[in-house]
Amino acid sequence: MKQVAVLLADGYEEGEAVVFIDIMRRLDIHVDVLSCMNTLTLNTYFETKISADYLLTEKLSHSYDAVMMPGGPKGTDRLSSSPQVIEFLRRHISEDKYICALCSSGAKVLAAHQLLEGRHYSTGDKLAEKYNDGHYVDQDVVVDGKFISAKGLGVSFEFAFTVARYLLADNTEKVDWQAKHIYFKHWPLPYL
Repeated sequence: MKQVAVLLADGYEEGEAVVFIDIMRRLDIHVDVLSCMNTLTLNTYFETKISADYLLTEKLSHSYDAVMMPGGPKGTDRLSSSPQVIEFLRRHISEDKYICALCSSGAKVLAAHQLLEGRHYSTGDKLAEKYNDGHYVDQDVVVDGKFISAKGLGVSFEFAFTVARYLLADNTEKVDWQAKHIYFKHWPLPYL
């Protein structure tokens, strides 16, 4: 079973996180929701309280098939300022795992720490202009090697199904079936 870590900090965009977690779990992909704070209960961008499964500190040495980060201005600021988050990402990059960034996390976490290393990516709200790492592509979802990124909440389903398709490359029929099952009509993406 494939395993995905979802990194959350206070202020994360709840819609992006919940859609992603939902799609992964529907497809029998194991998800560990990791709090990058000192508590399991987190406040979302719109102040909904949602609990994580573990603290990041409890899973620092665990290797996942993919690491996902949602956006949310304050949430991505907190992820970006955490040395543990950056080291966790660096290790997964060095292990050739999927790095999945939605909305502002592509720019404010990956590009801000030179983790993209010149790869193509998408992010929200013209944030790419603030960083010199990576090559911004004006596209809803961008895949460059093991990096999968997307613009934001409005393309959360496209992003989640794209990640699932790569994780389940040996069973893309399952991904396609689930997209049809939930009446998601924008799948498959014509440019991927």
